Amino acid sequence: MRHIGGHLFDHSRRLTRGELRRFANDGTEPLTARSDLPARRMLARAFGALFLAGTVVFCLLAAAAEPGSSPGREFFAVYAAICAGFVVIALIDLAVVRRRMEEQRRWGR
Repeated sequence: MRHIGGHLFDHSRRLTRGELRRFANDGTEPLTARSDLPARRMLARAFGALFLAGTVVFCLLAAAAEPGSSPGREFFAVYAAICAGFVVIALIDLAVVRRRMEEQRRWGR
């Protein structure tokens, strides 16, 4: 068994470079430090839902826009695409947070 970052590891399993870097303590972190992952999960859920609603609203506005009106259909379509992009980013962040939270549970943090 070897001791890395406050945890004991089995010698039979080799740690990846990323695992060594992620769980290595350099002594500068506070003793009562807490993870920011629950806050990131809450923010990704809230803003993912908000941008999903924005995507739907802008798509409906683009569909209802008359040709030659101001703002035009393209204006609403661009904003719908931007909101959809943020929804994708929020979903990716949720997946990363989920994986890291499972990793922390596995490592006993």
